[in-house]
Amino acid sequence: MAQSKENKKILSLLHQIHSITISILASPFSLKLILMKIMFLLLNPTSFLSVLITIITLISSIASQPANTYPFCSDPQNITENASYTSNLSALLSSLSSKASLNSFYADSSNGIYSLYLCRGDVSSNTCQTCINNATREIQRRCASNGTAIIWYDDQCMLRYSNKNFHGVYQTYPRLFMWNNENTTSSDEQNFGALSLIYTLIEDIVPYTDMMFGTNQSASHDGSQKRYALAQCSRDINSGDCSSCLGTLRDAVTQCCQAKRGWRIFAPSCSLRYEEYPFYQLPSVPSTPVPVPSAQVPEPVPGGNGGNNTTMIVIATVVSSLAVAVALLLFWYFSCWKGPRRTEEERSQEILLRGNSNHCYLNEGELPITGYDNGEQMHYFNLTTIRLATNNFSDENKLGEGGFGPVYKGILPAGEEIAVKRLSMVSKQGLEEFRNEVMVIAKLQHKNLVRLLGYCLEGDEKVLVYEYLANTSLDAFLFDPEKSRELDWPKRANIISGTARGLQYLHEDSRLKIVHRDMKASNILLDDQMNPKISDFGTARIFGGNQLEDNTNKVVGTFNYFS
Repeated sequence: MAQSKENKKILSLLHQIHSITISILASPFSLKLILMKIMFLLLNPTSFLSVLITIITLISSIASQPANTYPFCSDPQNITENASYTSNLSALLSSLSSKASLNSFYADSSNGIYSLYLCRGDVSSNTCQTCINNATREIQRRCASNGTAIIWYDDQCMLRYSNKNFHGVYQTYPRLFMWNNENTTSSDEQNFGALSLIYTLIEDIVPYTDMMFGTNQSASHDGSQKRYALAQCSRDINSGDCSSCLGTLRDAVTQCCQAKRGWRIFAPSCSLRYEEYPFYQLPSVPSTPVPVPSAQVPEPVPGGNGGNNTTMIVIATVVSSLAVAVALLLFWYFSCWKGPRRTEEERSQEILLRGNSNHCYLNEGELPITGYDNGEQMHYFNLTTIRLATNNFSDENKLGEGGFGPVYKGILPAGEEIAVKRLSMVSKQGLEEFRNEVMVIAKLQHKNLVRLLGYCLEGDEKVLVYEYLANTSLDAFLFDPEKSRELDWPKRANIISGTARGLQYLHEDSRLKIVHRDMKASNILLDDQMNPKISDFGTARIFGGNQLEDNTNKVVGTFNYFS
């Protein structure tokens, strides 16, 4: 909406410039003084050079605006101990950059470092080289101390490297999701429009082309508009893996974006994009030149109005030049100065990312869609569903408030009761703790551990959805004079033994050895039979298979509580 208002301002000002131009052309003789001043400005070398430098500076400032870059860095390295690795990496990235002018795809494996780059199949060689040059600089700046990294740069190229061999292995994590916040209005288009376009690309086009790249377009359901889609695979994988990779991303669309008016999904080995406008280079259609009848150019007549014609041409040229300069100035002002400014910290967030789309997030694979030991799926809830279930996080639905945010009771459309933990934007629990909790609970299954049903990441909202336990937490009984009477000794013994069994599972019996680090009464939930379930794994610490001890660098959770 704000961008639309700025565009209207620019159009209004340009219309005024056009009106002034018409007025000058209509009555040139009444503006001779203005014309003389303009001519003096342009004919004065110093003034002309100043104007030229100003215009070039404005164009450069527009061109140098930060592109949409999405780096993901992992496998931290000790730079002191791996100086040779850093040196080899720098040399390798430089060589990749030099090859981009000739090849849109290149893979290398020198000095124990595996790398490749891939430009989008429709971009020119110059665009490809520029993109890879920028991507190599950015990935070195952002991931200098990491052994593995990938960057998607400005939706035009992808570059990755690792100290582990990934060539020929199709990978779908990390995934970058981006989508338009506006929904399509047609259910038919949600179900058939985008997916049918993508299906054709996956099944019939992309895996069977030399570049493993393809585009497709079709009319909307009512025929009033066109829809556009693009798919591409990295050329180090075979056609079968390409189909599998794209199919995985296509299935992921249903979890986030199927009803959206546009979306993109990027993975290391493949990518998909769907929009309501042409975003790729459409094939050029050769046009037949229209013959222009020849005309004799009359010689100027002495004493005629040739001077007036020359004056008109000069005026038109000058005014047009000034209009272009003003347009450039307005574009720079509204897009660069008036536009939203973001700090480096905001640009480097790994999940809430900046981009042309209104919303996006990066799924690193540590927020697994399938991660349970028993093969069940963790559901991705959209924020609208969560708001409806909790009556828009109303106080009437609030069950309590923890150190990281409030917990609400919710009811899904099917009638299932849920507990919704909404992470406070000012809480101490950030993305790392959120990611940790999802990753830990997804890999654990025990009757004395709370069951995580799913999660939601939209905008600044970070939400965890749990099974609902009617009796809330143990502290609600222990510290309430009335409710504490319900805790007779058999119930207390059951709570103690159940909690101990849950801890034993975490410490000894699960496939991950986990120290909870924040065990307290408020993190022990009780079901309707007063059976205990351990919750809140945001600060949990994972140990190696044979690891018996570890050191912590900082105090986390609540003081005096560990386990």
